[in-house]
Amino acid sequence: MSEILTNTSGTPFCWAQTAQYDSARTGIAKTHNLNLASLAANAARQADKADLGDHRPGGYVVKAAVRMVATPTAGGPIEYYWSSSPVAGLNTANTGGVSVSGYDAAWNPGGAAEADIDEWKQQLSFVGVLPVAADGEIDQVKVINSYFTPPERYGQFIIKNDASTAVSASVSGVYVALIPVIDEI
Repeated sequence: MSEILTNTSGTPFCWAQTAQYDSARTGIAKTHNLNLASLAANAARQADKADLGDHRPGGYVVKAAVRMVATPTAGGPIEYYWSSSPVAGLNTANTGGVSVSGYDAAWNPGGAAEADIDEWKQQLSFVGVLPVAADGEIDQVKVINSYFTPPERYGQFIIKNDASTAVSASVSGVYVALIPVIDEI
């Protein structure tokens, strides 16, 4: 009898805002901090650095949710990037330059001008895009990458809001998650 390779989903890593996030709405428990509340158009934010483990799956599904404060232009992108590192230390060996700190904060490379963000994001691993619908104050959810392989054990998300409006201040359903894809025979 031949064996069949299947896969299952492991326990997700989830970045969300501490005070407002409601896992009952999303079905995913928060594990790391990421405060996207009121993230302005053309601005970027970095999440807490995570340890994905010494022995980890080869890939992850990346699922994201965002809520815009007002009606944005349809298709405006929320861009997701990954800053990887071989070490756990904050401010140490992170891709994306010295402005990648390892903790939840604004990401301001080179003084935070949009041109600087667009320049420095090229040193990060591109993960995916959530193109927003022309609807404000509604959670917009999408699998932005069906199989992402982080290049190193440690890392964090960096999100750039390239949509035409800010992210809502109400972020109870806003998150980004790495959902492990575990192969089984």
